Amino acid sequence: MIVKNEVELHQNSVDYVKEVFSMYTEVYDLNKHIKNPIIHIYPVEDTYDQNGELNGYIDALFFKMNIYDTENMTVYKSEKLHDGILPFDNLHVSQIKIFKDLSTMIVLRGKYTITDNHLAVDIYNIK
Repeated sequence: MIVKNEVELHQNSVDYVKEVFSMYTEVYDLNKHIKNPIIHIYPVEDTYDQNGELNGYIDALFFKMNIYDTENMTVYKSEKLHDGILPFDNLHVSQIKIFKDLSTMIVLRGKYTITDNHLAVDIYNIK
C-alpha cells in the first residue's frame, strides 16, 4: 500500500517557504556546537525493504533531516537515512510543528551537539 499526503498551499505560504529557505547557506559539515537549532525531518521510505526485511525501527519511517543553525544562518542537509532521534540529557524543546513543506519541525533552545553517524540521530545538550 502506498499513501502520499499532499497539502495545497496558498501562494503566500509558497512565498514564505522560499523566503525562509533562501536566508540560509548550505554547509556540508555539521557544526559541532549549534545554538538554538531547528531540525526539519522529511519522511522518505519504509523501514521494511522490498523483500520485507526490516532495516530499522518497526514503528518508524526512514527520514532525511535538515539542521538549521539559526545563529550562523546555515543549513546542514543530511543525506543519510535515519529512523529515530535519541536525545541525551535534557532537551529544551521550544516547538514541534508541521512546517509548510510537510516536514516535522523541531525547534530547540540552548546549545547542542548533533550527530548523524548512525541510523538514529544523537542530540547532546551542552551545558
